[in-house]
Amino acid sequence: MIDPEVKLNADFRSIPLLGVIPAGLAIDSEQNRDGTLGIDSRFFGIENSKDVFALRVRGDSMIGAQIADGDTVLLIKRPPKDREIVAALIDGEVSLKRYMMKKSRPFLKAENPQYPDLIPAQELVIQGVMIGLVRRGA
Repeated sequence: MIDPEVKLNADFRSIPLLGVIPAGLAIDSEQNRDGTLGIDSRFFGIENSKDVFALRVRGDSMIGAQIADGDTVLLIKRPPKDREIVAALIDGEVSLKRYMMKKSRPFLKAENPQYPDLIPAQELVIQGVMIGLVRRGA
């Protein structure tokens, strides 16, 4: 129970936890609000929390980037830069991968050699760029 005398820092923000994102093969998925996550906006360099959301990771395709099954990623809605980790909708399926450019064409790369690159056949929509990670409890 929180002591009523404890005051939360003005930089403490509540961001929506929108469910689970696969870090493996892309799968069909709907985003469902799954509660909220409290963060210190200064720690993550967030000025406007309305563009920030969180997703729990399921899978091991990003283990080389130290993102494990059960972790929570914090993402911000903005265009990606080459090599940033993103939540993406690729041909109607969602996935957490590294955004890469090759010959001016984007694709998604896993950080686990057991998974293939994902090359969009028709559509690649970046839903958010990773700005932070909350490690799952042991």
